Amino acid sequence: MSILKFVLYFILFNILLSVAPLLAEIYYPGQALLIPRFWNMFAVFSIITFVIYILASWRMKVSIKSSGQALLASIAVKLLLYMVIAFVYITQNTVDPVKFVICFFYLYFFHTVFEIYCLLCNLRNQKFK
Repeated sequence: MSILKFVLYFILFNILLSVAPLLAEIYYPGQALLIPRFWNMFAVFSIITFVIYILASWRMKVSIKSSGQALLASIAVKLLLYMVIAFVYITQNTVDPVKFVICFFYLYFFHTVFEIYCLLCNLRNQKFK
């Protein structure tokens, strides 16, 4: 997958991912279904996903033999970064634990699935070269 194609998919993915929280804010304004600073966290998750994908993709192009390692390393680094973000967020803000877990894993799960899908597309393409 080329970088340009990834950027296009990434933009579309972020737009689709933002629809559900946006609808929750619009249709249920008094219930506060989202955690405070949700959109800041959304932006941070998006930036981390983008940077990690670019680095892993670059590493896969450098050496075909280390493609699997690049995939696993990107997932591990991303998990560690997200856990640091969760720790910092929880220490800085008072939030409802259930809302935080739902919002955090909504962002974490979908960003991770998207990144793994895109990286696996790169691994599949290497077999035909």
